[in-house]
Amino acid sequence: MSKPLDSSAPYKVSTPTLIKVSGAAVLGAAVILVLFVLPAERGIDLTGAGKAMGLTPMANAEDVETVEETPTEAEVYVVPPQTRASIVKATPMRSDEQTLTLAPHSGAEIKAHMKTGDHFIYSWTSTAPVKADMHAEKKGDTSGDFTQYWKDKGLTKDQGALIAPFEGTHGWY
Repeated sequence: MSKPLDSSAPYKVSTPTLIKVSGAAVLGAAVILVLFVLPAERGIDLTGAGKAMGLTPMANAEDVETVEETPTEAEVYVVPPQTRASIVKATPMRSDEQTLTLAPHSGAEIKAHMKTGDHFIYSWTSTAPVKADMHAEKKGDTSGDFTQYWKDKGLTKDQGALIAPFEGTHGWY
């Protein structure tokens, strides 16, 4: 019959086992150093694996190609500080709720017609991951240009608020 284990006794490791495990850890660290760290940090590639994995260009910043872009002008929308007069709206608050059923690889666009400074709060959920793209088009713009607020994929829910920076349709796809 075997002797029951005593959980209060410390775990004992023999010296040869400790030497083997420590040696394996040092060997693993040396392999990581030679294959990954030295090529990426110092440009020293003893095996050629760093070049094959694209790590050696990381060592010198001047080796990395950078694209010089000329600054472009962006339209800036300044939202004035909130005051009682700016909070009270002439139009009453309204609440809408929609339920959509989407077939796989299909979509729907939800839009709100808003004036500059109008505000909406939204919340949605999905039973499966979806791609979402929140954007807006200026009123009267027929060029096809739009303002993209954010874009993401794999979402099952989202919530937030938007203050319209310009008059037009604001929403998501």
